[in-house]
Amino acid sequence: MNAVPDTKLAKEALHIVKHALSENIFNHSMRVFYYGINYGKRKDIQFIEEELYLVSLFHDLGFYHPFQIKGKPFQMGSSIALRDFLVRDSKTDPKRINALMEAIDFHFQFKPRWDKGEVAGLLQTAAHMDVLGKNSNSIDQNQKKLILKSYPKKRFFLEFNLCLLKSFSNVNSVTGLLFPERCCDSTHYLKEN
Repeated sequence: MNAVPDTKLAKEALHIVKHALSENIFNHSMRVFYYGINYGKRKDIQFIEEELYLVSLFHDLGFYHPFQIKGKPFQMGSSIALRDFLVRDSKTDPKRINALMEAIDFHFQFKPRWDKGEVAGLLQTAAHMDVLGKNSNSIDQNQKKLILKSYPKKRFFLEFNLCLLKSFSNVNSVTGLLFPERCCDSTHYLKEN
């Protein structure tokens, strides 16, 4: 198993997320990161590990207070939390931030959105592997066992589905899972230079 990225951003993100997520959802986030790395390397996909790590950590943060946004799908709260975190680092390019936000916003769709970039496709593929078992044979099975041993599932499926159901506060919060662009107002993404 690879080590997580050893950057200031990665360490700060881990601190925030580890304190906000339950153990099961945190373990899911870590499995998504490692599945994404394994899938990306196996398929020879070029990506930045730190970016995959950040979106993996933040992608379900919108299930939890204070990151929930009433009337919006949970992934919008997640991507806004990532945006706000990255904006503090004045070195992060708004275009990069928007791409990472899109990876989170579109991760709940039925098919991976490779058109949104490699990190978006990897996040979605890896999340589907972990939640649905989809394409889970496309990564090294010994690595998968190590990942599951380090970040066990326990009662993840039950907890994840309860979080998902609780996030449904109105029609927008449900339809926005599949059509996030319908829930974005003009302030959601950053203005790019």
